[in-house]
Amino acid sequence: MDVFEAVAERRSTRAFLPKEVPAPTLRSIFERAQRAPSWCNIQPWRVWVASGPTRERLTAEMTRAALEETPSPDVPFPSDYPEPYGTHRRACGRALYEAMGVARDDAAGRQAAWLRNFVAFDAPHVALVGLDGRFGLYGALDVGCWLQTLLLLAREAGVSACAQASLSLYPQGSRAILGIPGQVKILFGIALGYEDPSAPANACRTAREPVESNVTFC
Repeated sequence: MDVFEAVAERRSTRAFLPKEVPAPTLRSIFERAQRAPSWCNIQPWRVWVASGPTRERLTAEMTRAALEETPSPDVPFPSDYPEPYGTHRRACGRALYEAMGVARDDAAGRQAAWLRNFVAFDAPHVALVGLDGRFGLYGALDVGCWLQTLLLLAREAGVSACAQASLSLYPQGSRAILGIPGQVKILFGIALGYEDPSAPANACRTAREPVESNVTFC
């Protein structure tokens, strides 16, 4: 698979098979992602990959927190999505819920779908990704470069993934289970495993704007 195919075929997977990724394959993806570019080569991403019993403890704690606590992410989520971003966001949500067959007025169905985030859609591996709090925007840009590199490498290896901001909403329990230092701000999580092709959620596809909507050629 070349890079063009990986970019075109990469998508967010929201239901996984109960099958672990072989340890050498998983390690290779993360090792190769170390080649991602970063400002002054500082390589600021810090990652904890949970599998097996650790993954079970982590997802159980995040689910409990989602049911009982108020979200308190290390990096606050946007409070508003002005246009055209709001339109993109709503279209994404509509496409996902339509694929799953969850109606807009189905409160119980939407709650169940929301809670699926905190078990990482049953992925056998869950990575939490953070950034040293002493770095600001430029460090976050570096982590973004690393994330896309990792996602493309996973796709090339036949491993499915989903980057999840929701896994950063309740950082306290995650810190305790994974031993994440206090100075590291948890930015997001990544679900990793093998896609369940029969799951309705995995039929979801999102559109992209034409390049002219984002890029000006001068």
